[in-house]
This record gives sequence, C-alpha cells and structure tokens, in this order.
Amino acid sequence: MRYLQEQEAWDRFVRNSLGENAVLVSVSKFSSDCRVYRANDSIVKVRRFTPSSIRGRNNSFEDEYLIMQQLSSVPGVPAVRSYKRVGEWEQLEMELMPELDGYDPTFGNPRETFKDFWDIVHVVIQINRLGCSHGDLHWRNVGRNREGGISVFDFDQACLASPWRCVVRDILGLGTCERRCEFSLFNRLRYVRGIGFLLRALARLARELIMFLSRTGPSYTQGVHLAKSPFMQRAMLQADPALETLAEAWSIASLSKASAPDATIAYYSIDIGGINFPGERPWILRWERIRKNVDFKGKRLLELGCNMGLLSIHAKLSGAAFCLGIDIDKDVLLAANLASRAFGTDVEHRPVDLGDSFRWEEELNGFDIVSALSVLHWIEDKERVWSFISRHKEVIYEGHESEQEAEGNLRRAGFTHIVPLGTTERNRQMFYASHKRVGVQLC
Repeated sequence: MRYLQEQEAWDRFVRNSLGENAVLVSVSKFSSDCRVYRANDSIVKVRRFTPSSIRGRNNSFEDEYLIMQQLSSVPGVPAVRSYKRVGEWEQLEMELMPELDGYDPTFGNPRETFKDFWDIVHVVIQINRLGCSHGDLHWRNVGRNREGGISVFDFDQACLASPWRCVVRDILGLGTCERRCEFSLFNRLRYVRGIGFLLRALARLARELIMFLSRTGPSYTQGVHLAKSPFMQRAMLQADPALETLAEAWSIASLSKASAPDATIAYYSIDIGGINFPGERPWILRWERIRKNVDFKGKRLLELGCNMGLLSIHAKLSGAAFCLGIDIDKDVLLAANLASRAFGTDVEHRPVDLGDSFRWEEELNGFDIVSALSVLHWIEDKERVWSFISRHKEVIYEGHESEQEAEGNLRRAGFTHIVPLGTTERNRQMFYASHKRVGVQLC
C-alpha cells in the first residue's frame, strides 16, 4: 500500500503551504483527503484530488469560493480570502471565525434548541434571499459563536436557485437544486424531545412523497458519498491485494456490534490509494492529535477497546516494539487482524471483557503505554479499570465526561504530566498523561 507515502505527501504540503504551526481542525468522514486547518488567523480547507475526495460533492473549492463571495454581506458567513489550485492540491482560505461552542440540536434542551433553530433560520433566510441554498445544514456546519451569534459554514453542497426554491431546500429538505437536502433544518428539528414523534411521522410522509415524485431511493444521498461504481471499486481494489484485504476488514467491522447501535458501518473512516473506507468518524483526526505528542518508538502499547486496532497499527508503523489490542467483540477483532495484515504490521489481538470478574489485569503486564479511547463510559466498574491504568507510565485517554472531570480522573490515577491533545469530532477532549505516582488510586 502507498499509505505512508500519502501521509508524507500531506505532511509536506501542509508544511510548505500552511506553515509548521498549522493545526488540523476537522476531517471529512466521507474522505480523509478533505481536511480543514487553522493557520495563523485563517481557516484553510485543503483537498487532495482523489476519486473519493471529489465524489458526492456539488462544488469544487473554486465554486465554493465564488458562492461565498456573493454572501459576503451576510453576518454569520465567514469572509473568504483566496482560492488556490496547485497540481493535485486545492485550498480555500477563509477568515478565522470566533471560536464556536459545541453545538448539537439533536441532544439539546428543547427550549434552547428552538431558540437556536430560529436564530439559524434568520441567517439561512438571508442566504436564501441572495439566491443561495446551503444544502448541508448538519450540526457540524452550524454553531453558536462566543459572541452570541450563529455561524454557518462549509458551502461545498451549496447551489444557486430562486430564493423560494432555496428556502424549500434548506428548511424542509425538499428536492430542488439537483437533489433533496439530506441535512435540512427540519431534519434537525425533528429529533427534539417532546415533538419528535409527530415530526418523524411528517418526515416519513414527506420522504415518501419525494420518492414518488422524483423516483429516487431513500439512500440516494448516502450512496453518492459512500459508494463508487462496482467496476471502479473492484478494479482499484484488485490492483492492490492489501487494499482487498482492508476492504474485507471494513466489511466485517461494519457488521460487528462495535459501532453505534443499529449502525451498519465501521467505527472509523480512512482514505488509502484514492479509496474511501467508510466509517462513523475520521481516524486521521485522532491520529494527527496523538502522533504529534506521543513517542511510540521502542515502547509496548496496550490498546483497551481497540475496535479495528488502528491505533496499534499506526503505533507499530511509528516504531513501537510491541502492540496488543483487546476488545469484547470477536468479530471486530477479526477485522483488526485483517487490517493489521493489510498494513503490514504484526499487531496481536485478544478478546477480553473489561467488565468480567476474571482477573484480566494479571495477564496484561509489561506495557509502557495504555490507551483508553472512549472505553470507560461503557464499563460499570470504572475504578477497577482506572486502577489498572494507573500502573502504567503513560496513557492516552478519551472519555465521555467533561474536560475538567477527565483531567481530575487522570490526576487521581497518579498522572502528573497531562497534555490535552485536542477535541475529537464529537467535541470530546483527548489527553496524553505520564509520570504517575505509584500507589495512588482513583477514589
């Protein structure tokens, strides 16, 4: 596989074009060859042209640049500064917006959600009046900034049409501007507690009406993002046996119970060789945070709740002496073994239930680093796992608690040097911690 060469190409481009201090902000889960960086006082969207990075997108960055120029008078839309295309690389530079608070109307308080909804409507209507439909009003693309206003960004699915058609598309998600809008404001509002049942019913009726009028299936939008033609996919995979093995691993992982409930998709997404292996969240965003702060060379890593084992694989590629991944799900461990083989690493995997009364702690010894990424939330006896973690020199941790609570847990486990690695796509802080005090356990 050309994976390491592709990562080196990304590092070289970012270093030469954005500078040494550029920070990765987000990665598209539909293609990790589409990324957003913060560089000085700018936000820069970067795309490396591959089959997966251009599939399912209405606009090039140049189209997005021209559309955002027309919206420069709308408060809440970031001002664009420049567009550049050099070889296989494309970048769009925008002003750095005031830092956004985490925003997700799916789980918000109903009263606050309705207020946010109407504030967003106010901004979107101004955009629509100028003849533009945003077309992708997912919660990741909308947020309330620290100044109290609403910001709307990411216009790669935007299109130009008459104002009334733009309103219908953005508010209700009905089929205009080439296709229906999967992430409309109505789509977000229908999950609000208390009115969800009625709005879900209306959404189903609207979807059936759209299907009847447009003769398109309900998974059309998702298919555009996640699927290639069978011939293209097969031809690209057959050109590299390692990619074929990786595709098998992703297929197994997508059917395992290790992903979100009822989700038939792998936990992580990643792009290799121009092929997108789809998942719930982009792996590169997490790995970028970890690799810049953690030295794996010559060390032994234990990955708790390893899922597909991507951390162990990347640690091995970064010089780790030995890596063991454990998980409760035997199917996802099969996928992890295949993934390790595809990447050319010799990571070991073992089925272990951290909630079992069996003394698994006695068998898991001799490790320098232990990782627990989004693991403890699902374990009843958290103190037991924290006591085990505290035995190790270093830990990589991500929890579901607040940043302050997580840091407090790490300190009570005996770690004195704690480094925030940055937030994940779920607005959860990751930490690297070391220099534990022997004998101190979590209360």
